[in-house]
Amino acid sequence: MTAEIQNLHFASGQQEVDRLNAEFYGDIQYPWPPQYFDRLRRADLAPRMLAQDIGCWQGALLPETPRIWVAGCGTNQALFTALRFQRGQVLGSDLSAASLATCRANAASLGVRNLELVRESLNEASHAGCFDHVICTGVIQCNADPAVPLARLAAALRPAGVLELMVYNRFHRVLTAAFQNALWHLLGKPPRPDLARERPVARRLVETFRHPNLMSQFLGACGSLPDAAFADTLLQPVEHSHTVASLAELAERCGLEMLTSCNDAFSRTQGDVDWNLKLEDPGLQRRYAALPDVERWQITNLLLAEASPMLWFYFQRRDCPRPRKSERQLADEFLDLRFVRVKTQKELYARGADGTYSPSPRLVAFPGEPLRELPRQVFRALDETLPLRDTLSWLGVDTSLPTLNRLRLALATSGCPFLEAASS
Repeated sequence: MTAEIQNLHFASGQQEVDRLNAEFYGDIQYPWPPQYFDRLRRADLAPRMLAQDIGCWQGALLPETPRIWVAGCGTNQALFTALRFQRGQVLGSDLSAASLATCRANAASLGVRNLELVRESLNEASHAGCFDHVICTGVIQCNADPAVPLARLAAALRPAGVLELMVYNRFHRVLTAAFQNALWHLLGKPPRPDLARERPVARRLVETFRHPNLMSQFLGACGSLPDAAFADTLLQPVEHSHTVASLAELAERCGLEMLTSCNDAFSRTQGDVDWNLKLEDPGLQRRYAALPDVERWQITNLLLAEASPMLWFYFQRRDCPRPRKSERQLADEFLDLRFVRVKTQKELYARGADGTYSPSPRLVAFPGEPLRELPRQVFRALDETLPLRDTLSWLGVDTSLPTLNRLRLALATSGCPFLEAASS
């Protein structure tokens, strides 16, 4: 893809882009500090739900003390991960010394001891077969060649490890790429980015551009963003984007295979996360449903376009001893298993006026009940002594793949941890 379609004007080489990103995220703190952190009383729940995400229903995925790498962790992702995986040893790495300093200070105020932070480039990381779980979200697309850091992530995985990866969905970034390119032309095609010069011009353009089109609507929503979010959305120095097919092909070149989608928080706020369409024509639905996962998801990506979910998927090494399960297998197993309701509590750590975090005196029941109507009905009606299919049968719930997979995502995954598979 050309620089006119993606923001690649400054993608001159890996080391140069590393310098640009280090400068960029040194100037902005991203993500901005959350109002609170939380920690569950059940230390085993996050590993348990990660296993369910990819169909390891009895929880045999991570070792008792897993090693986890949060690659390109920003200001807080590694800390969130250390709080979720309390028995794990978490490494967070980033190019931005300022981001790491923020994360380190917050970890200290929370008393977190299972987190190590290092400044390093993903393009030069030398980890080899040592991590059970690797998390990298919104990072590799900001490189001159995303295959280079992705190959490093793949090499860092143990044979049975799991990679959680997010890259930009091309259909989500059409307007941002168009704006980035327009701004570059407006500034006279500078040879390198300059955030101090770009930010006021971009702000003024966002405030004053009025036209009856999608760009004007998009920029109107960006006008109220705080500086860090504004810059991260519209002023990143280098930005690739992908479709499902191009991401799967990139992963294959790096020795990885795509497993299934993550039930990520960003997509959940927009509606259903599921990659399966319900087509009105029965013949087309049968043809569509018979396709392999990646081909079916690519059709969804193309037809839903800007309304398709984020490209946030799990991967494993192609030589992983654990066979990949198709989405159909995951849905069928979900239907046949017996589940129990998750019940635990979480501790809250609220941000004070001085920027540090202090524990709240009260515990909060977790996870509560699903917000959406059908998952909530299933949750309330669940008979914990029988396979899930019995509850769905009593409720008269359609068990086609789209409905069943949406229920799986909304009830028994890391993003919505309401049900866990009962011990066999």
